[in-house]
Amino acid sequence: MHPSKKQLALLAAALLTGAANAETKFGDQVSLTGFGTIGAAVTDTDDAQFRTALQQARGADKTADFGVDSRLGLQANAKFNDIFSMTGQLLVSRRIAKSASLEWLYGEAKLPAGFTAKLGRMVLPTFMISDSRSVGYAAHWLRAPQEVYLVYPASSFDGGQVTYQRDLGSFNLTAQLSAGKAKSTISVFGAQGQVELNGIRSANLQFETGPWQVRLGYTTADAETRGLPLPPLKDKFTGAGLQYDDGRAIVLSEYVTRRQDSVAGGVLDSDSWYISAGWRFGKFTPYVTYSVLKPKGVAYGTTASDKSTALGMRWDALNNVAVKAQVQTTESSALSFVNGSPAFMAGRPNVQVLSLAVDFVF
Repeated sequence: MHPSKKQLALLAAALLTGAANAETKFGDQVSLTGFGTIGAAVTDTDDAQFRTALQQARGADKTADFGVDSRLGLQANAKFNDIFSMTGQLLVSRRIAKSASLEWLYGEAKLPAGFTAKLGRMVLPTFMISDSRSVGYAAHWLRAPQEVYLVYPASSFDGGQVTYQRDLGSFNLTAQLSAGKAKSTISVFGAQGQVELNGIRSANLQFETGPWQVRLGYTTADAETRGLPLPPLKDKFTGAGLQYDDGRAIVLSEYVTRRQDSVAGGVLDSDSWYISAGWRFGKFTPYVTYSVLKPKGVAYGTTASDKSTALGMRWDALNNVAVKAQVQTTESSALSFVNGSPAFMAGRPNVQVLSLAVDFVF
């Protein structure tokens, strides 16, 4: 489902009007929140453009670009009673198809014995921070590492989801099963087209204890493309994540693999990982992130690894505003860069990327 601008405007108006009316009638049973990022990025080359999502067909070069990281989100939550609620989220960001998208619109039911059921459009839980991926204020870094977070083409799906939560002494367990379909317009390997993921099946386990969090996930789907030089694929995505956050120190790491079964073999097979660490000094959090993408599929045209090293600083200027600066060295790849010259893509030079961002919530 890809709503038109008119439909999105009507939905936004309905959410806002409904929230206002419901807040008058139901008080604290309805909430309206928002988040956003105003970002700018510049690189040291004009031979290619740096981007932060497969859905972006242009990006930053030697001229400062304000579109690769900037976004604005609006979320409405309505609680009808102790069992049923509804959530909608509109997101405006740089995309090929439409800058405004309906990311979430689902109904939720809290069931007995720790179960929760959702139906509609919701986040596709492929990564450790899938839920908060677009909310820059929630992360210590300026952006999630592309070598990991660019390898999967969809961020939300249409379908159903069942979640089970239980306390096991000092541990908290969350188990999640999802099923449905997704559609995304992307630019990759010099072409623009649409990816359709049908028959999505996703299973995730998460354990939390004290400052530790461990996540394991597996997602499979039947992938078909339109306008892209890729055959139908049986896509299999596996991820493992580990986080430590005691309020002062933060360490976050993920390892993901993508495998495909097709007549052409594993055309998009890859292994990716990153590790990121930061330390909070009052309102300041310096951090470092190192990430690697190891191509294994024939579509990449190489088996040489893509690597990025990022150094950054977060400053919590206000209770709801964070200012971030990041310097990143990235080896060129078919995922992080678009509109590159043949010499650039073949030579795979290192590119310096300077980024500034202001993240906020309201």
